[in-house]
Amino acid sequence: MTAAGRGSGRPRRDAAPSWRERLDDPAEPLYTVGVVAELLGIGTQALRRLEIAAAQESARPSGNQRRYSRQDIERLAAAEALARQGFTGAALSRIIELERRIEASTDTPIRR
Repeated sequence: MTAAGRGSGRPRRDAAPSWRERLDDPAEPLYTVGVVAELLGIGTQALRRLEIAAAQESARPSGNQRRYSRQDIERLAAAEALARQGFTGAALSRIIELERRIEASTDTPIRR
């Protein structure tokens, strides 16, 4: 009998990440609209407008409720900072898209 199928006769599947691994994962969508809006100090409608301008799609795991990861929050915070500087939604979209392209081509994150 192999170690992978010990006792069950079925091949062993990779185990799902533990809750600790999920909490540590910056890409794990854990935060609701209300929590993110509070963290960024903006209203929920402003957050939704930023999400549209930043072409940021939130995850919708269970209950069809939006969830954001730490990476999402960082991108939204950067978009919010640009909006505070007076950039329009269209300008935000373009700036963020150009930053994504630069990051993808250089493998270096853009820090503000």
